[in-house]
Amino acid sequence: MHYTARQLALFFREAMRAENRHQAQAIIAANLGFAGGNEAQKAISRLTR
Repeated sequence: MHYTARQLALFFREAMRAENRHQAQAIIAANLGFAGGNEAQKAISRLTR
């Protein structure tokens, strides 16, 4: 299958956005883990509903 340059650029952009979201989530999770407290409890509650 042949892809156009535009299709490849759009795919790459989406892949980078997904990776950036993943990294942001990892940073937030680490921050909540270290900070603890109410915000960590709220995050755990949202994730385990």
